Amino acid sequence: MEPIDLRATGDRIEEVLGELERSLERRSFDQVQELVALVTELYGGGLERVLELLDDDVVLRGRMADDDLIGSLLVLHDLHPVSLEERVHQAVDSVRPYLGSHGGDVEILCVDGNCGVVTLRMLGSCDGCSSSSVTLELAVQGAIEAAAPEITSIEVEGAEEQPVAAPGPIPVTLGHKPEAISAMAPIYGLRALAPGRVGSLEIEGTKLIVCRVGAQLYAYRNGCPGCEGPLEDATVDGPVLRCASCDAAYDLPRAGRSLDGRLTHLDPLPLIEAGGEVRIAVAALR
Repeated sequence: MEPIDLRATGDRIEEVLGELERSLERRSFDQVQELVALVTELYGGGLERVLELLDDDVVLRGRMADDDLIGSLLVLHDLHPVSLEERVHQAVDSVRPYLGSHGGDVEILCVDGNCGVVTLRMLGSCDGCSSSSVTLELAVQGAIEAAAPEITSIEVEGAEEQPVAAPGPIPVTLGHKPEAISAMAPIYGLRALAPGRVGSLEIEGTKLIVCRVGAQLYAYRNGCPGCEGPLEDATVDGPVLRCASCDAAYDLPRAGRSLDGRLTHLDPLPLIEAGGEVRIAVAALR
């Protein structure tokens, strides 16, 4: 059975309700709304009763909260055993290794549950990498959106005033239209990729390479900025990737910046390795 896409289901419910509102008389549509509210109240009451019966089973309650489907329903009914602030902190902590691999970090300044707003301060930089804002945005917002769907806006302190330059914050603007947010597509077979090897793949017509440095995986577009040649035959020695065509060297953990004194860098893509899966941000490919 394929996993349920809760956001798509919610969008479809809103779409159907909109169609009914336009086609039905007011009294009939009010009855539809009442029916939806009663059904929602019914299964919400059922979930609450389940949690009461499992009051002493901390492990099972935790498994329910961690489940994507059940956890989202618990959030909807304000029944989630983990507080909103704690879930936001857990989400950010889950992507800190990725942020650090690109020379960045994030500080949570405020979690306002009443307004559904999280305020962040982005830290660090990728030494002028033009892809830094996109990769950090997709990683941070994607993690918070998954863990805390009740958050409707993510604000970044000083995002518009700060330049893209070390050592200041990386300017990003989060919380914009949902279609700009990444779907972190699962990619299979990459967890077995050994250090020193280059894995190549194609997603939505875009060719990528994936390399491992120690325990960390890195994803980049398959193209050398020095000679514009492919990189699937590149060599990897520790943290350094070297193009087989022009011998240009790039620092994989530092957002693929050039090690030859050139003002060039590889084009990094958000990659998260967690829960036994490797996921790459599809939205960043567009």
